[in-house]
Amino acid sequence: MVSLFKEKKNVDVLICGAGPVGVFLANELADFEINFRIIEKVEKNPEFSKALLVSPRTMEILDNRGLLHPFLEYGVKIKQFCMIQNVHDPSNPIKLELSNMDSNFSFGLMNRQNKTVDYLIDALHEKKSTRKKHVPNVEFCMELIKYEEKDDHVIAVVKNIKSNVEEEIICQYLVGCDGVHSTVRKGINGWTFEGQTLKSSWALADVEIDHELFKYDQATAFVLNEGPVGAIPLDARKNTFRLIVKIGDEENKNETNDHVTHGLTNKNHITLEELQKLIDERISPIKLELKNPVWISNFKINERIVNRYRTGRVFIAGDAAHCHSPVGGQGMNLGIQDAHNLAFKLALVIRDQAADVNKLLDSYEHERYPVGKNVIEGTGFATKMMSGNDYFTTFLRTRIVPILFQFFPQSVFKFQNNLLQNNLNYLPESSEILHKYKPRSGAENKLIEAGHYVQDGLLMKITSHKIHERITMFDVFRSTALKHTLILFTLNKGVTADCNPLIETLLEIYNDYKNTITPIIISYQGVVQTADVPFMPFQEEGREQHIFVECKFELHEKYGVTKEFGQQAFVLVRPDLYIASAVFEDDVDKLKAFLDQYLVKADR
Repeated sequence: MVSLFKEKKNVDVLICGAGPVGVFLANELADFEINFRIIEKVEKNPEFSKALLVSPRTMEILDNRGLLHPFLEYGVKIKQFCMIQNVHDPSNPIKLELSNMDSNFSFGLMNRQNKTVDYLIDALHEKKSTRKKHVPNVEFCMELIKYEEKDDHVIAVVKNIKSNVEEEIICQYLVGCDGVHSTVRKGINGWTFEGQTLKSSWALADVEIDHELFKYDQATAFVLNEGPVGAIPLDARKNTFRLIVKIGDEENKNETNDHVTHGLTNKNHITLEELQKLIDERISPIKLELKNPVWISNFKINERIVNRYRTGRVFIAGDAAHCHSPVGGQGMNLGIQDAHNLAFKLALVIRDQAADVNKLLDSYEHERYPVGKNVIEGTGFATKMMSGNDYFTTFLRTRIVPILFQFFPQSVFKFQNNLLQNNLNYLPESSEILHKYKPRSGAENKLIEAGHYVQDGLLMKITSHKIHERITMFDVFRSTALKHTLILFTLNKGVTADCNPLIETLLEIYNDYKNTITPIIISYQGVVQTADVPFMPFQEEGREQHIFVECKFELHEKYGVTKEFGQQAFVLVRPDLYIASAVFEDDVDKLKAFLDQYLVKADR
């Protein structure tokens, strides 16, 4: 049947794929008021759920954008990982506490992938209802057929699967969030998706389990020589758990990319009866009854990553760019963080606010590719440690790991945080938009470095009232989320121009970059008086809420601005909550030079 053509339509960005990554990117672009469309070839969001874990770092991102509430309301909080290596003595497991992670959300949040998509689509609808500009609906049953890049745009041909009507979409940029079978990735020669398919065969099942060993605030794993059996709580009200079971090992059959799905390769489905028999054999004498399956699937683990994240005006994110073992639950989180990194960069370019377009857009790959590669390596190592049955791996798992947990908890804690990306920072050497600043000071310098993630802490607002409202640093970033935040840490130098000359410097920078920077002043409570309020900067614009104090120097210390060193500092935070630049007061000229190469001034 010959397809019919509709008229051409122009948008700034076309998002291909409406899974968690694509819909999160849509929310980002909607907040930045970028004109976009988002298409998805399936008719509706599937009921079964592949990705579950929402990691602490992703929760911080969602919280920063005002998207977290439904996740916390309906998700299941995991505070502990319990590893049982002896089925004959399950009362003495190895436990890993998640509650001591360095985050405001020191737990893992289990939430079905389809619900994640629902929450993010609901957020899009809410933005549309508030008359925010350029917020479209997700267009289901719309498939990308092909695309062609021109000098200043991309021509994408899409087809409505139901009506068989094709149309051309003219967009400035195309982003493929369309999974491991990505049409976007396959649409350009030279975009490779290389890696390996592991020989182990696995099963996933969402089933009801009622057993005292499986609790609703912990992930539980039987780590046995015959293969692991893991259970992750999904819904406490229905006794529902996600089972992950290693079936066995088989020789690689050189599966092609076409067999890969979400880091998994589907095989013939295992039945509930077969899975029950496998569990009975694996963990006997423990009796575990599986009931009311929602979803059962076989898979093989694939570890693959693209050779690049950007080709001209075309980008890929999420599973289209990388796939790996589900151990650690990082797939969806990695993709959402890809989108978080990319969105503000696209917005700056589309708004003509980027000083160097290619340098800014290239930084997406430079920053995210190493992260994807490290996650693949980390989850691969964790999978091998949990499921390998060779002598060396078995020895490490049964002899060395218990010793590490008992006597070297900090090493275990570090690995856990690395696996969950809680310690993720970007390297200034790898990104052209991170300030490669070297202070004049010597070894006493502790200033936070560009590429590091922001630190939270307690502040107070400055008002004319004696009782000051308490607020966190993350609350401040939530209010400045769509711009860069330029923080002046004043130590005890005060917040008015007559007592602190750097206030004028901050105002000068702010006036140069009003379109892209929000200024914040953080001082010490003991040097700011109520009488200072009328003379504080930003009063003429009603911006007194941009001035805060802390009772102690804890936040100053976290950012490396110390009383001992005695210098004030400027810290520039990107919209994705990573530090773009941090300089001491005697190097403010270096900050200005960096900004000149990074952002376009407001008067240009």
